[in-house]
Amino acid sequence: MPELTDRAVEVLRRGPGDRWTVGSGFLVGRRWVLSAAHNVLDAGVLLVRLLDESEHPAEPVMIDEAGDIALLAVSGDPPPVDVSPVRFARVDRSRTSVLAPCWTIGYPRWKERERQPGTVRLRESAQVDGEIPTGSNLRANLLELRSRSMPRPVGGRGLSEWQGMSGAVVFAEDQAGGAFAVGVVSEHHAAQGNSVLTVVPLDRWADAARGTPWGRDLGLDALVDLPRPTAALSSGHTNLRRSLPDFTDRDETIARAKALLTDRLTETCPLVVLHGMAGVGKTELANELGHRLAATFTHARIRVDVAAAPTADAAMVEVLAAFEVSGDELPREPRLRRIEYQKRLRRGPSLLLLDNVSEARQAEPLLPESPGTAVIVTSRSTLASVDGADRLRLEPLPDPDGLRLFERIVGPGAVAADRPSAERIVELLAGLPLAIRIAGAQLVMRRGSLARYLSALMDETRRISRLEGEDRGVRGSFELSYRSLRPDTARLFRHLGVLAGGDFTAAVVARAADVDDEDAERMLGELTDRHLAEVSGEDRYRLHDLLRLYAKERLADEESPSDRRDAFRRSLAWYGEMLHDWMSRPGAHEQPPEEAIAWFADESLNVQANLRAAADAGEDEFVVGMAESLYGLLFYRAHWEEMEAVKDLAVAAARRLGDAPAELGSLIHLAEARRILGRGDEAPPLYERALEVVRSMDDPGKEAWVLVHFGDFQCDLDQPERALDRYAEAQAIYRARDDAAGEIWLAAHIADAHRQLGRYADAARVLEHAMAMGERRGDRDEVVWCAWHLALAYDGLGRYADAVDVLGPAVAFHRETESRKAGLATMLTILGDVHRHAGRPSDARTAYSEALDLLIDIDAPSRVREVRERLADLPAEG
Repeated sequence: MPELTDRAVEVLRRGPGDRWTVGSGFLVGRRWVLSAAHNVLDAGVLLVRLLDESEHPAEPVMIDEAGDIALLAVSGDPPPVDVSPVRFARVDRSRTSVLAPCWTIGYPRWKERERQPGTVRLRESAQVDGEIPTGSNLRANLLELRSRSMPRPVGGRGLSEWQGMSGAVVFAEDQAGGAFAVGVVSEHHAAQGNSVLTVVPLDRWADAARGTPWGRDLGLDALVDLPRPTAALSSGHTNLRRSLPDFTDRDETIARAKALLTDRLTETCPLVVLHGMAGVGKTELANELGHRLAATFTHARIRVDVAAAPTADAAMVEVLAAFEVSGDELPREPRLRRIEYQKRLRRGPSLLLLDNVSEARQAEPLLPESPGTAVIVTSRSTLASVDGADRLRLEPLPDPDGLRLFERIVGPGAVAADRPSAERIVELLAGLPLAIRIAGAQLVMRRGSLARYLSALMDETRRISRLEGEDRGVRGSFELSYRSLRPDTARLFRHLGVLAGGDFTAAVVARAADVDDEDAERMLGELTDRHLAEVSGEDRYRLHDLLRLYAKERLADEESPSDRRDAFRRSLAWYGEMLHDWMSRPGAHEQPPEEAIAWFADESLNVQANLRAAADAGEDEFVVGMAESLYGLLFYRAHWEEMEAVKDLAVAAARRLGDAPAELGSLIHLAEARRILGRGDEAPPLYERALEVVRSMDDPGKEAWVLVHFGDFQCDLDQPERALDRYAEAQAIYRARDDAAGEIWLAAHIADAHRQLGRYADAARVLEHAMAMGERRGDRDEVVWCAWHLALAYDGLGRYADAVDVLGPAVAFHRETESRKAGLATMLTILGDVHRHAGRPSDARTAYSEALDLLIDIDAPSRVREVRERLADLPAEG
């Protein structure tokens, strides 16, 4: 055990009053240390001292004070040591037994020795060997380690010889080989005697850590049970397959199935249906259950492959043969065989494993009639018509469990040498045990590198073909389920291969397969019952990743290229039409309809996937149309990463189509997204390209609009001088076209650049001229537009009275209609700023308060925060 003994550590804590205390701990993973909670509470400084006497800062990441367990993270880059996680186990308290041998390594006070003056005293390690009786301390939910080690006596009333051992991790040796961590030593009391250490079990801590990054890193998703049940010596009849030594996890399902199969065995005939998709490990799990229940079912544990038997009577003959009833002893009449079959089952506790049942009629003649026999049925269907059954759905393995299975097949050394490739392989196999076993066996047989195998597996078009073994394969396993479907349902399944998203609704499936919604719902129900699809939410379905590739294979093999193309286009059209119907409504880009927002919350990832698939397939018109419809939703939800991805595709598609207006709009939106994402340096080439495009359109008004946008962007980059050059080009276009409205609109942008340069007088001059133009034109909107920008210039000049005067009409204008609440809030905020700068806090408070009420009413949280900050900065009244 040198690898484990080297990992015991001291936990050094400097608490209140600068007093140092020493406890024990254990390095259970790459940088994780498990210890007792009281060793680390209220720590001002926390250090971990390794065996080589090096000390490393640490910090607690999870403390269970009630359970007295803490997990620490050791600082350091790279970490001080590089070790694999230990294995964890739960002590089974349900039956009396003794867990042995057990051991722990810690740092008791009686092994303390002097070090350099001024440093924390150094302790030598102590190994404690012993055993854990499962029936002790049940009420307190604590374990006790009965030690065979005797410490050196220490002086002092009430002092424990084992003081300092708290936090040491206790290990138990498994009869199958290897050590498992089962608990942490808690504080020892002298009254307990020097032969007993109190131990906190790891169960509750491990359950709480499931799903956390450190929980996944340490493999806490499923603990094994110790002590393992010993196989009962039995002369009973059995034909089970061997138990696989690399069988992985499924602990929760096993615990549930064991309870269902045994709790009422003397009163009834328990029946458990293990159902799940092809290759998920139903037979393997049922066989493992048969072995683990040997102590209960001492008379017989018999498996029959129902799918391989031509009739239920033939399956019954197989069971009787396992009971050693054959030849002349086998009744010739079916009726007499059934009587003999039931009589054999009644002779003692029996477990019947009916494997690969596809229909209820195959299983029903084989079910026992008298209590004392339990049945496990494995099926790719839920077998809903089988009465009295408990159903347990078997899911693909989560990635950590899948990685453990993969590691047990290819070996821990191979995984440790290239863990990233191993993790990615398991991810691509999506937790399907059959696929993981085939991949692992191929690697062992060929002795190839994980990286090379991963590279081959990345090719989606050949992934399923690579997952073929000598006598088994993923495709063949899926084929059995597919061939059992009705023709119309099989066709619908094939058409799921055109869908680009991760999940889907019945409506888009109906459109892709060109069937009505009701038929699509019915056929999806058949697919989910046979585990060729699964429900992922209300009216939402999904496919396992490998089944999605299989559906694509079937589509390519059984549908013509034109049919595949038409189905794909129909699925794209469903998304495009849904969005167009909503987003073509007046004002939808500024305020998308609520139903569009709700729909997009569910479909955003699918929309992106379909856009990418459409771009890859050259469906450029769809890409351009969908991107235009999406702009308002993406802007409303501030999804700038999505905006960038969508508009990047749209620019390329529009360019291929030669659609200059579409390319122009997408270029501006793409530049806007990159600016907001903090990559403004990538935007100037986009604006330059936009100018090329707009000049090819011979549309001077649109060219001026692009120039103004380009100038605004340069202001955002703190380049107002360059912005003024762009604005000057735009101004020349507006004047040449005698476009007074455009020139007045532009004036505010020019003034903003002047204000950014601190030239408030120039800003005021430009706006005064523009406002006079608006007044001569009698356009109130133009006057108000200039007025509130002019107020900002006057404020910068310290002309506060003039600023208030020009704001008056702007405030009045926005008060006149309910729809201008946002604009009124802006005017009042500017007015509050002017009053604050003029030294009139009371007037500023009045303006800010009204603006705040309006912003709360229209639900503008970011602006609410800004106005509240302004109010908080005002001096107190009186």
